[in-house]
Order: sequence, then C-alpha cells, then structure tokens
Amino acid sequence: MKNPSPWVFLLASVVFLGGCATYTDQTAEMRSAFRAHHFPESIEKLKKAGIEAEGRSRLLYGMEKGMILDRMGNRSESRKTFLQADRVVDELYTVSIANTAATFLVNESMSDYAGEDYEVVALHTMLALSYLEDKLYDDAHVEAKKINNRLHTISAERGDDHNGYKEDAFARYLSGMIFEAQGEWDDAFIDYRQALALFEQKEYKKFYFGGAPKSLVEALSSLAIRRNRPEIFSSLQTRYPKWVVASPPPETGEVAVIHESGVISVKKAKEFVLPLGGQIIRFSFPYIDERSVYPSYNTGVEFQGRFIQGDNVADMNALAHYSLEERRLRLIAKSAARLIAKAALTEQAYKNFGPLGGIAANVYSVVSETADTRGWTLLPEAFYVTRLRLPVGKQTIQVKNEGRINQMLVVDVKKNQLQVFRDYVH
Repeated sequence: MKNPSPWVFLLASVVFLGGCATYTDQTAEMRSAFRAHHFPESIEKLKKAGIEAEGRSRLLYGMEKGMILDRMGNRSESRKTFLQADRVVDELYTVSIANTAATFLVNESMSDYAGEDYEVVALHTMLALSYLEDKLYDDAHVEAKKINNRLHTISAERGDDHNGYKEDAFARYLSGMIFEAQGEWDDAFIDYRQALALFEQKEYKKFYFGGAPKSLVEALSSLAIRRNRPEIFSSLQTRYPKWVVASPPPETGEVAVIHESGVISVKKAKEFVLPLGGQIIRFSFPYIDERSVYPSYNTGVEFQGRFIQGDNVADMNALAHYSLEERRLRLIAKSAARLIAKAALTEQAYKNFGPLGGIAANVYSVVSETADTRGWTLLPEAFYVTRLRLPVGKQTIQVKNEGRINQMLVVDVKKNQLQVFRDYVH
C-alpha cells in the first residue's frame, strides 16, 4: 500500500485547525439571551465571552453592550457607552502600522476592528432614537445629522464615486420628523424632500423594500400645503395620486411610531480552497445573507380596529450585504498580496527544513487565512415608520412589532402637531 501523500495530512490539518472559535461563536450565548429578552444575562454572557479584554474588539464590545443597556431601559448608560464607542471609531480611523503588519502577515481579524460603514453609521441612528425617546430633540437632531456627515466623510476619503450608500434616506426622514415635532416646518420640509428623493433613486431601492414610504409622501404633501408650495404638492399628486389628499381633516394631529424589528444576520465566512503550484491556497471572505423581513410580519399600529402597516425605511441585512460586497475587491487585493508573501515563506521553509517543514508552513498559511467575521450582532434587522392622523384629545393605540402587541400608547393628540414615539421589543 502506498504511503499517503503529504497533501492528505495537510488537508486533514486544515480541517482540524480551521475550526477555531470565531467572534460569532464566542458571542452565541449572548445573542441567545438577547433574543429571549434576558438582558442582564446577555450582559453577563458578553463579559464572559472575553471580548472586553481583547483590545482588538473593544469597539464591538461597546456596540453590543450599548444595545443591551438600551433594551434594558438604561438609556443614559447606553448613550455613554455608544458615545465612547464612537470615540473609538475616531481613534481607529487611522490604522496603526503594527495593525497593518499583522493583517498582512496573518489575517484581518488580527487588527483592531474599526467597524463596517453601516455599523459606524448605526451608532448615530441608535443614539438619535435613544435621545428621541427621552424627548431630547436637540441631541437627537445632532445625531441624525451626523449619520450623513459620517457617510460623506467615508465616501470622500475613499473616493468611492460608485458607492450607492453615500447618504441615508432614513436619517433624512428621521431628521425631518424631529424638526416637525419641534414645529420647525420649513426645515422638516427640506429634509422630507431630500429623503423622498433618496428613496426614489434606483440604486437606493436595494436598501429597503416596499417602495417609497407612503407616510413620507403624505407628510411631505401636507407640509407642501401648509408652507404654500403648490408646485411640490402638484408633483406629488401626479406621482402618488392614491396617497396625496387635498388637505388633512380639521381638529386632528399626528402620531409617528419608529419601529426597530428583529436582529441583524451574523457574518459568515465564504471560503475557497484549491491546490496551486504545489501548495494549498485558501481565500476566505466575510459575507451576510441578503435576506429581508417583509411587511407580512405586521409591524405597525392599530387604532379602533384598523391596522396601519409600517413603512420599511431601512433593511439592515441588505445594507450589510452591500457593504461587504462593495469592499470585497479591496479585500481580494489585500488577500492576494498576503497569499503571495505566505507562499514565498512556505517555499523557503521547504528549502530550509524539507517537506515536513514546508507542509507545516503551508498548514499555517492556510489555517491563518480566515475571514474576519466580527460584527455588531445585536443591531435591529429592520426599521419601520408608521404615521397616523388622529382626532384631538386622548387616544389609545396598539403598537405591534413583528405581529405581537408590543405596547399600548395613550397619546394626548394636539392639533396640527406631530408626536414621535419609539417602538422595540423589551
């Protein structure tokens, strides 16, 4: 019987050694407790996962912890944690030489995790919503503006002219609602117009589902009448004839509910292993499933037996999927350079230490070439907005999230005023 080829042992070693625990594995128990709404337990599981002590993932520790604290209702501590995480983003904006060397020789997970584009943007989204829940409108508006400021900075630094995620339509819509709630109608009108223009862009439609938000069209048309902009109203009436009405009923006010639903998909590794030039080569890239939640989940508001489905304004899985795919070419270029360097080291090991030394070097090269699957795993899967016009006075509405009655809101409706509320599963 022939002796087994050295490559058999190499492949067996790759399979055996390739099963190292990833960030996703380390934080699985934390996510399980979070999904079950056992938030104090989720905090403990996060601490036990060893992420806090691992400096390379300190940004993720702040992101995950801030989200858990938010869901516990400890918004003050949550905001402090998110703001600290935002400072870490700024600190890591310029990658250190040491980190660059480590990622070149080993893999991306050896560097400080600086956050995906959608994650550093979402920090400001979550802060804005937290401030909004406490009626801290000025602070909420500052964070809403930072969303697009951050995106502009990212695009300008990279020169990503082809990047479809240069602005966030939900951020514009959110900013407009904050302005309108404060009675600043002209500023709200400007933000609503910009938000709708983004939602209508062909390349932006991949980041949400269900078409341009009906609630946004109605809000913009109402302000067009109020601010005497007949040309805008006429344009909206032509494009959305079923949604635009001549004028809102008298003695009414508006309620808007922003829903945060589900939990984003986790990153996975997509891998390719092939023999090449007497060595085994492994490419490994992070990806997120491009799956979406849909309106059939019944996230919205019920009033007097009538259910109003919320408009989807952000599909975080779609944003995450796009973000990873958009930077894949950059990862491929970096991986190729790293693989060339590793191949040279392996070849040298063959010359210096013989076949076993070469195989050991190739095993290291293959096993270490692992995708960085770190990511903010507790982000909502999707955001919705539901708006409804109600008679002046105290009104009770049911708020549903993913088909479940999540809360009962008793609202003192004011004439011609918008009141904004936040909804998430506690």
